[in-house]
Amino acid sequence: MNKAFFLDRDGTINVDYNYVHTPEEWTWCDGAIKALRWMNTNDFKIIIVTNQSGIARGRYTEEKVQTLHRWVDAELAKKDISIDDWYYAAHHPKHDPNRQFEPNDRKPGTGMFEKAATKHNIDFSKSYMAGDKVSDLKPAIELGITPFFIRSRHEPNQDKRWLKEHHISTFDNIQNVINTLS
Repeated sequence: MNKAFFLDRDGTINVDYNYVHTPEEWTWCDGAIKALRWMNTNDFKIIIVTNQSGIARGRYTEEKVQTLHRWVDAELAKKDISIDDWYYAAHHPKHDPNRQFEPNDRKPGTGMFEKAATKHNIDFSKSYMAGDKVSDLKPAIELGITPFFIRSRHEPNQDKRWLKEHHISTFDNIQNVINTLS
């Protein structure tokens, strides 16, 4: 079985400018590329799991998200780094209530994680999850994945009590997480 590093997207590997969906809007978070390289070197499957409610809100299309992810893959390939898979939840219950979707896919649901585990033969007990919202980390707790909280613009609105209750360490960026694992 494989070990994986599950990563939220906006606020964890790229700066969350609110509804990022084009290469021009993409800015890597400090240390993200170095951290991704470490994950590749240390045989982790890199799985991005991201809620993209901007699709349901009509701000951009699924095609825009897929194009952005292909662009990120191409940029990383220039540095001999690869992301193994991208999963995104395009829906939001308040903005597309009539759309047919699997509600468990949107974090804090576990659907994206479970799909990745099946496809990539992932052992959750040997895996990690990093995200900048409590909703990113709840699936990790439920599935037995070791979670890490990344500070971002969302930090003031997160439930610090929940993080403390679950003994979740807080880091300034994903590279600082890697520094503790190296």
